[in-house]
Amino acid sequence: MRVVGLDIHRVFAEVVMLADNKVVRLGRIGMTRDHLEAFARTLTHDDHVVVEATGNAAAVVEVIAPYVGRVVI
Repeated sequence: MRVVGLDIHRVFAEVVMLADNKVVRLGRIGMTRDHLEAFARTLTHDDHVVVEATGNAAAVVEVIAPYVGRVVI
């Protein structure tokens, strides 16, 4: 299992991943539906995603949830 964290801003999100006891910075992804879906497709149903609690967090969860095992805000 990998744990992915999203620090959400208006036009991008900073993404980090905890895998094999190492934190890896994955960089920025755009906050458009297309960018979020493209990112989500790189994840697996074994991954867990943690999303920062912001105004658009629910929309991000809606896009990412079908691709991963669990999403929490």
